[in-house]
Amino acid sequence: MTGIPEIRHGDDLAAILAPSLRALEVRDGDVLCISTKIVSKSLGLRVDPAERDAAIEAAAVRTVARRRHTRVVTSVVQIPSGPVMAAAGVDSSNAPDGPLLLPEDPDGCALELRDRLVTMLGIRLGVLLTDTSSRIWRVGVGDIALGAAGVASLQDLRGGTDADGRALTVTVRNLADELAAASDLVKGKAGGVPAAIVRGAPGATTDDVPARDLSRTGEDDWFRRPSLESVWVALGLTAAQEPVARMSPEPAAERIERALAVAALPRKDETGRDATARWVPAAPEHASHGRAGIASNPGTSTTAGTGTGTGVGTSTGTGTGTGTGTGTGTGTSGSGRILVTPAGTGPDAWIAAGALAERIRTALGAEALGAPLPLLIVEIVRPDGQEDP
Repeated sequence: MTGIPEIRHGDDLAAILAPSLRALEVRDGDVLCISTKIVSKSLGLRVDPAERDAAIEAAAVRTVARRRHTRVVTSVVQIPSGPVMAAAGVDSSNAPDGPLLLPEDPDGCALELRDRLVTMLGIRLGVLLTDTSSRIWRVGVGDIALGAAGVASLQDLRGGTDADGRALTVTVRNLADELAAASDLVKGKAGGVPAAIVRGAPGATTDDVPARDLSRTGEDDWFRRPSLESVWVALGLTAAQEPVARMSPEPAAERIERALAVAALPRKDETGRDATARWVPAAPEHASHGRAGIASNPGTSTTAGTGTGTGVGTSTGTGTGTGTGTGTGTGTSGSGRILVTPAGTGPDAWIAAGALAERIRTALGAEALGAPLPLLIVEIVRPDGQEDP
């Protein structure tokens, strides 16, 4: 749909869109896919650039993750209408007067616009509010439906059969997102075309399913937090304590240091830890790659690796070590050591050291999920000056 002017706060979208729809000879069963951005413009949902971060925080129902890109931290959050989006969908593209917020109730906006257009045009029309979003485990972006009215957004195909006559038992088709993506082939991102008609989709307007039903939330959300954040929550970190990982691949050293920092943070009911840990990298010629493992008892170091080669490694504490430990892995032992030292010589200090070692194991395991870490040996060592038992 062309010929639509720049939308301003207070503009009547239905009145502006109706002439173009008539020119396209809109008919029963058509679906109008309209960029949510022009709805935001008509509602005056602009924010001062200096207030952008505060607006994202205010729009977030919950924070899923934060990621750093160069010096900018992007918050991935769930918005009130259900979807999980980067920066709460706050967008500055095609917004010359400042960043735009998403409507809090896009389904309500779609319904209001549809009712006006149906009355003006006298046809059974579906309306989708669309916006650009990335998809988990997929590279690139595409349009999805944020709001829907008069559209069979979900089509339950369970109980039917496929082309070979086999029963369909799990297939529920997300028609709304498919229509939104198809419309973006016409609208594009830089062509000044904020709306498109999709015609010929069977059954598209035979039901009325809101776009809110397209989002997995609550118990249906299988990926409520990414791997790192899930482990940090399990370790007792608060949202304010959680580090910010980078979007780009991170060096192993950076991930190891972050794991140690995370492990050292006390839970909210603790005042501190009676043990410390430090990482002693191996010389470069001894480095290998594999999964990180640690010792769970004083004097024992356990490693498990996925690097090249196989073998059993043995580590001996140096100077202040408590004894000899063994490690088993598929890489060369000795690519790095993490030394955990009790703050004192009493039982409580040794227990604290063991607890810290277990937290380090967990934090390193989380950091190794995305990419292997160097093979590490973690030892609990005696404080300086402590005599042999």
